[in-house]
Amino acid sequence: MARSSAVNAMRHCAGALAELRRCAKLLPGSRVSLTEGCEELLDKFQECVALSFVPLEEVERARRYVQELNSLLSEVTGLLGGRGWALPRETSDFSRDPLEHLKKKITLYTYDLLRRKTTITEYASKARSALGSSMRSNLRIVYEVYVLASVVKHLAGRGARIVYPEHKFVHFDRQGKQASGSIPPNLAVELDEGVLSFFLEAPRPLGWRGLKDLSRVWRFYVTLRPDIMVYSGLVLDIVDPSSNGPPVKRPDVIIECKELEDWYARTRELKGPVNPSLSFSEWFRRWLSGLWSGLADVLGVDPSVVREVAEGERRGVRVTEAQLVKFYKAFYDPRRFYLVSSPRLPGYVRSDLESSGIVVYDGVRVGDPSALKDLAEELLGYASPIGEPREHLRRVREALRSAGVELGEEELARLLAEFALSRLSEFRSFAAARKAETAA
Repeated sequence: MARSSAVNAMRHCAGALAELRRCAKLLPGSRVSLTEGCEELLDKFQECVALSFVPLEEVERARRYVQELNSLLSEVTGLLGGRGWALPRETSDFSRDPLEHLKKKITLYTYDLLRRKTTITEYASKARSALGSSMRSNLRIVYEVYVLASVVKHLAGRGARIVYPEHKFVHFDRQGKQASGSIPPNLAVELDEGVLSFFLEAPRPLGWRGLKDLSRVWRFYVTLRPDIMVYSGLVLDIVDPSSNGPPVKRPDVIIECKELEDWYARTRELKGPVNPSLSFSEWFRRWLSGLWSGLADVLGVDPSVVREVAEGERRGVRVTEAQLVKFYKAFYDPRRFYLVSSPRLPGYVRSDLESSGIVVYDGVRVGDPSALKDLAEELLGYASPIGEPREHLRRVREALRSAGVELGEEELARLLAEFALSRLSEFRSFAAARKAETAA
């Protein structure tokens, strides 16, 4: 039924498809050659398909959102003394032209259709899924970055300047950033009150080489991922594999962002172990079982149901998005948890969240960065100065990073101690000389 409705939605594209097929030549090896003028017909057909599943008004709304975001980022990076910014690759392309990006998402499916490798019914179903997924994921990222940029804009008004990254070019993605085994912030700013470090959609999976490494970092693949985490001070790595809970240091603040108009009415299946063979060891099952059991009350789920999920007897538990927000708070236990919602929330939803200690900012629309001024002011209370020893470690880490060596803060401190002890006589002479210079 769903597939037939997808075909009906793009029935008016039949003429454009017929034209495209007449000029597209099928070559040996299932290759497709587009003759002169075919590119325009391909573009016409894919635009027809894209607008069959994503109404033009939604595309126009997306265009307004990305224009507002790009304008805000230009303003904010200038105020912070930054050199520029980079969005995640997919969202960066989406921000240039949402409709063109959507057309690209179905190009491979269109070629399979021209090769007769897929039917029109299969094509319609795949196109609808790809287009819907692309719109949702990109608008979610746009809203998250907009919220973060709005907060930082107000901090810039209080004199905030970028202290990380040192090159002043802010990346809002995590691609390739964690291959070394550390999770650095996307942005850290310094004010008179101290430093705040911001992490967007972290933790993400760490780099690994073999099964032993994968077993060590497995929790990073299955853990919950808050939209924005904020840490007091300059925190250059949040990885904490020794933790019995989340595999990262406890955040001081979490900001969850909800952009969909009906997000609070939606439900999601919170799953248990996907496949026991992927857990690598019994510790994962025990850890997950304890997690679910401890949070049964938060989810409002019967403990027996939670046990079945944790032990793999049941696929998952269906919960509302509002319950999931409370789940995030209980899981990470930050000092402060904020929810930023694009739509205004019904009274019962807002009361339920606030009764769990969640601070709600609703009606925060793209285009109105002033809506989060109070939130930014509250964050000032979590800023803390860079400790002098940590500042020295940071300078050494940056020098090593420039030389191609990436080390976490704790690992660097350990290696410096080992190096000094291994050359104690030489280090003693160096320290004595420096002390004498300071005294003079």
